[in-house]
Amino acid sequence: MKRVLAIAGIAIRNAVRSRIVIILLAMLMLAVIGIPLSVKGDGTMQGHVQILLRYSLGAAALILSLSTLWAGCAAVSLEIQHRRIHLVLSKPVHRWQIWLGDWLGLVMLNAALLAVCGAVTYGLFRWTTRDEALTPEQRMQLRAEILIARHRVQPLPVNVDDEVRREFDRLANQGQIPQDMPESQILEAIRQGVLRRTYSADPGGRHQWRFQLPDSGANGHPAVLRFRMSSSDLGSDRIRGLWRIARENAPMHYEYAEESAPLGIHSFEVPARALEGDGVLIVEYGNVNEMPVTVLFDPEEGLQLLLHGTTFAMNYARALLALWLQLSFLAALGVTMGSLFSMPVASFIAICVVVLLQAAGYIESLAREPQILLSSGPTTPFWNAFLSVFFKIAHRVLGPLRGPDPLDLLAEGLLITNRWLATVFAVRLLLYAGGLALLSAWILNRREMALPST
Repeated sequence: MKRVLAIAGIAIRNAVRSRIVIILLAMLMLAVIGIPLSVKGDGTMQGHVQILLRYSLGAAALILSLSTLWAGCAAVSLEIQHRRIHLVLSKPVHRWQIWLGDWLGLVMLNAALLAVCGAVTYGLFRWTTRDEALTPEQRMQLRAEILIARHRVQPLPVNVDDEVRREFDRLANQGQIPQDMPESQILEAIRQGVLRRTYSADPGGRHQWRFQLPDSGANGHPAVLRFRMSSSDLGSDRIRGLWRIARENAPMHYEYAEESAPLGIHSFEVPARALEGDGVLIVEYGNVNEMPVTVLFDPEEGLQLLLHGTTFAMNYARALLALWLQLSFLAALGVTMGSLFSMPVASFIAICVVVLLQAAGYIESLAREPQILLSSGPTTPFWNAFLSVFFKIAHRVLGPLRGPDPLDLLAEGLLITNRWLATVFAVRLLLYAGGLALLSAWILNRREMALPST
């Protein structure tokens, strides 16, 4: 371990001597401080938080990501190209220790730079949201919706399989099933239609959701109900609704009347007493609008219950830890590419991998498509089969690396759970970074590094 730490120390000292760290720190401070001063928000507390946390800290994370990839690719490839690695190989050092030392040096530098950015951003956030700078309404919104981390609870799914099958049989008996479409696509289209009808409230009608709360409940804290709905009347400005919330076995329920604009995201606070009791939590929406209109909720994102999780400071620290884990994976990717290829090739391949990671959602959708190319030709079946296999393999490889952006969760006041952090650590560091380390060690042990210059 002493040899690995020595190599890491050399990498850090070289970065400091070359003034790369100073230049990088200046760029980070420009992003963290300059963006909030130059970008104007929409005047709301949520917009202010988005600029400070999402944009400025996101810009800093982007700068660190690009610099980590570049430094990782250069760590070994340039040492080999300029034959400086011979000085290290002349010592009693294993080649896998070279990879680990360079990677550890990058990880330690990222930790220090990210800590500085995080501290400056947090200080700016607390200073600009001090009590003297806010109105009473803004202070209330800050404490209720932003300076808190809430655990998102989704409603229990509704089983519509029987209704979907009955609708499919009815259409088949009437001869309305397209013969050129796979049955799976037809069933999915019918399912979406049934779900839209299920998650709607006709004029004067109601719709219910059922939530299975955790054993700890809300711990005596109020919750937030966040919803988004649409209307059958595109000209409706606001729609009146009446919410009723109670435990299944509770004798009383909590009522909340409101008027909401369609297509917007709305929320209101649910007092802690409404969450007390046993059984599932029942949330009911009543359509009491004066003009007859049908209210529709998205089956997946139409309603969310947000329970108290932890403090904002703790959630902020978890977001920084998640960013550091992502940077550590990028460092492993860069050092591995630099161990396998020359600097230009390593940089190109590393950037391509990052682009594929950003497009992982699109790759997943293509992997599910039965036919990717719609044009007809003699080679179309071959290319369809080839692309299908390619996107399925890419989805298998990149799928575990997908996940929510921690800065998005932080800005929205959503809890970054310990389970999710443990998953990121296990997948990005232990599985993928560990696999890259083993690949690099195997290649470096077989790579000739003492070729004479020509």
